[in-house]
Amino acid sequence: MARSAALFSLVLAAIVSGPAAGGVLAGSWGNDVGCAGLKVGYQDSDAYIVLTAEGIETYGSGCRFAHQLKPVLGEQSLISTCSAEGEAGRTVETVVVTNKGEDGFFVTIPGLEEMGPLQSCS
Repeated sequence: MARSAALFSLVLAAIVSGPAAGGVLAGSWGNDVGCAGLKVGYQDSDAYIVLTAEGIETYGSGCRFAHQLKPVLGEQSLISTCSAEGEAGRTVETVVVTNKGEDGFFVTIPGLEEMGPLQSCS
């Protein structure tokens, strides 16, 4: 019985603490072009940028995160496997994602300019 009560308390604590305590980023986040592309189901502009918990995608490239992005304020450095149109193979990069709260997300991939702000597409 004590074991059941302890398990119940653990589950309840996880539910009450919510996603910021250990969840992953929900939904898709992008610039205007990225969010519009998600709604119609295709990319048709070089300006396309979409961020999810699993990675970031642009018109001709993308990176998949080794660990899912969490919805916490500040910077997260994520080891990522990246590919780009016209490039052979994949590279491993450290992608920095910064959550600036109401100002949105900003993403930095080595060798590229910072991308953002990215806002919720929902």
